[in-house]
Amino acid sequence: MKLKYTLIFMTLLLIMGCEKQEEVVVGGITERSPEEQIQANIQLAPEFAFHSIDGKQVALNELRGKIVYVDIWATWCRPCIMQIPALKEVEEMYKDEDIQFVSISVDKEKDIQKWRNMVREKQLGGLQLYAGSDMKFHNEYKISTIPRFLLIGKEGELISSDAPRPLNHRTNGVNEELLEVFDQLIKEQ
Repeated sequence: MKLKYTLIFMTLLLIMGCEKQEEVVVGGITERSPEEQIQANIQLAPEFAFHSIDGKQVALNELRGKIVYVDIWATWCRPCIMQIPALKEVEEMYKDEDIQFVSISVDKEKDIQKWRNMVREKQLGGLQLYAGSDMKFHNEYKISTIPRFLLIGKEGELISSDAPRPLNHRTNGVNEELLEVFDQLIKEQ
């Protein structure tokens, strides 16, 4: 439900962005136009930078210009592992779109090799990053359980800090709600 409101909000932002209104001064106080009010309410996703499986540091701001779908997971998390086949299917479906799939491991430092092995063995796609127990990241995104999925817009705006998961547990197939969200975001480009 929260995601639907976010999408409605983003659609209003796009619509209102097309109708430029002048500032209004009432009693000596400058009031913001509706467009400026919406812009003021947009929350940018908290910045993060983690090392990829190849050892290269990757920052969120380097991914601007693409929709970013982030999977926060760990090798010991069975519900996280259950998401992998559906995530791979979604990645394949949207491989030609401006969507960057990012998986961030929160495995403990002692399990970093286990993470590397699993990425290779399961041939995980997307951008594979390692956050470990970076509490700043956990706190800024209010992550208390995993798996958790984030959706970040092309300009770095946080669309959802609890985006739909790739797997629909009722059907054991790809989550149609996630596909609808992606299709809507692509359509709005």
